[in-house]
Amino acid sequence: MTIALERAGFRDLEKILGAGISSLDITANEKALVTSRYQEVGAILNEHWAESTANNEVYVQGSFALGTMTRRFHRKDDVDIDLVVLRGIQASSTTQADLKKDTGAGLRKFVAASQGKPLLVESERCWTLEYSGMHMDILPAVPDTSPERGSDDGILITDHDVRSWQRSDPRGYAAWFKQVAREEVMLKEALLAKRGVDVDAVPDWTHKTTLQLAVQALKRHRDIYFTGRLDKRPSSIVITTLAARAYQRGETLFDVLRDIAGSFVEHIQVINGQYVISNPVMPEENFADCWANERWRAAALFEWAEAVSRDINGIAAHSGNDNVLKSVQMVLGESAAVAGARALSNPFVEARQAGNLRAQHGTGTLAIAGAVTTTRPVRDHTFHGGRM
Repeated sequence: MTIALERAGFRDLEKILGAGISSLDITANEKALVTSRYQEVGAILNEHWAESTANNEVYVQGSFALGTMTRRFHRKDDVDIDLVVLRGIQASSTTQADLKKDTGAGLRKFVAASQGKPLLVESERCWTLEYSGMHMDILPAVPDTSPERGSDDGILITDHDVRSWQRSDPRGYAAWFKQVAREEVMLKEALLAKRGVDVDAVPDWTHKTTLQLAVQALKRHRDIYFTGRLDKRPSSIVITTLAARAYQRGETLFDVLRDIAGSFVEHIQVINGQYVISNPVMPEENFADCWANERWRAAALFEWAEAVSRDINGIAAHSGNDNVLKSVQMVLGESAAVAGARALSNPFVEARQAGNLRAQHGTGTLAIAGAVTTTRPVRDHTFHGGRM
């Protein structure tokens, strides 16, 4: 980075971090495209099951539902969307194999009618619609009506390798995650309402909590850290769960991010010699169950946890916006650092373009004309130092 402005204060750090992490999100156009595609999937499947009186539903789960989606970083990374196709019938009226096969037949109709012409691929539990730069994993499910369900939104899902239906509760998990930061959400909504803003009309992704932003930051650092060994990356569900358990509302975004990064491993349990990261809405499900046979997964997570804590603490360990931006680049990547720099320097860019940017004699500190007494003009240039 070649931008060097005044010494970074907390306000500057918050501006840099907020803009940098926000740049990791997928765009509004990508969100709209995802929404239109899964709504089209739902419409075609409803037609496919038109003779049935059951109520069917398609909804998102995972990072899209949680507001923690991140843009692609590696060339092989797609925008990854997880959908549930909830067939409103009793599990006793079908089998896992029949539900999976029937859902696939409906999805083939969608592919034939879709302008995007995605490729339909079958896997153990789900179907996948593969687009250029995006794929949608579509999980067939029926309602879980048993007393053992996680919540009223619990579902039963198919799995090729087991005979019994498997329990899941993505909506229950999303509700838990959002409830963790509910106090912060209420404070933000109160501020919006005080300004006369209709809170219900504001899209969720435009007023994210510090927990959501922290999860996005952790996921991006993970993707950078595991460059060259992507198969060793800790899963997003593990990172999200541990981050939410470590979350404590702080005064600033940096406080929250630093505290989560420094403590999330403390929320990994060891029971009878086995690592346990329990599903908060279905405690019998262990997100770390595969670590027992794949010990390298635990080693990779603990190694990365030490690195991310060190790198995030390093953001505030240096003075000067240029050094802060270099540290942000290490944690979040170059594009996020550029976004932070632009957010920080917008007033200076506008002043430079208007010919009002000045440098104080003897110090070189940048200022807008009228703000200081002794200044000299600053020539117009690009952020990379060249003439425009």
